[in-house]
Parts: sequence; C-alpha cells; structure tokens
Amino acid sequence: MLLSGVNYTNAITETGEIIHKPATPEVIDEMEILCKEIQDSRLHPLITAAKAHYNMVRIHPFDDGNGRGARILMNLILIKNAYPPAIIRMTERRLYLNTLSQADKGDLKPFYSFIANSLIKTQELILENLKV
Repeated sequence: MLLSGVNYTNAITETGEIIHKPATPEVIDEMEILCKEIQDSRLHPLITAAKAHYNMVRIHPFDDGNGRGARILMNLILIKNAYPPAIIRMTERRLYLNTLSQADKGDLKPFYSFIANSLIKTQELILENLKV
C-alpha cells in the first residue's frame, strides 16, 4: 500500500519548533482507502483525478499543504494517463472553493466540471504556446 507504515505527521508549535504527532488511525485508514480507490478505479481518468483531489482535501491528512498536495495528486493521475496537468488559476480560486464546498454537501458534479474546464483551458494554453 502506498502509505503503509506512515505513522506520523509534522506539526509546528507556536515557537516554531517542529514536533511529530501521530496521525489518527482514521486518517491512515482513509488514505489507504483513497490509494486503493485510485489503483482500482475504472472511471475516466479525469473523474478519478478530481475525485482523488476532493477526497484528499476532505481527509485532510496534513497540518498544512493539503490543497497543494491534492492538486499534485490529481495532476499525477492525469499525467499518468497521458493528459496534461489541470492548472487551477488564482483568478478562479473563489469558484474552485465554491465547487469544493458543493462537494462537501454531496454534489461533486460542479467540482468535476470545474476540473474538466481547467484541463481544457490548460490544453488550449499549451496548444497556443506551441504555435510558431
């Protein structure tokens, strides 16, 4: 399993001292389930990637960087399946967060659409920059 053996997460105290604290068993279990779902997925790679992104943000396994980590995970899944990464622009941050909020309420379709549109825009940007 990708995360087996992971027992600790880093934490930083108010004084800036780095300490280690145990990850809860629920977080470890949820991350193992997430990894298995990614490996066993028969969904379209875009849906697998977006779903993995959402679930990693939902699980929130780290004290910091969960959103960045989730976007990296999503893009690794896309790249592994011969797609470019989906760039999420700062100008679309509000929409990104809104669709994540809708997903928290059980409606993942707006988030999937947002990621699909981000992927299309990234592909268009790549093609535009390849023109000589």
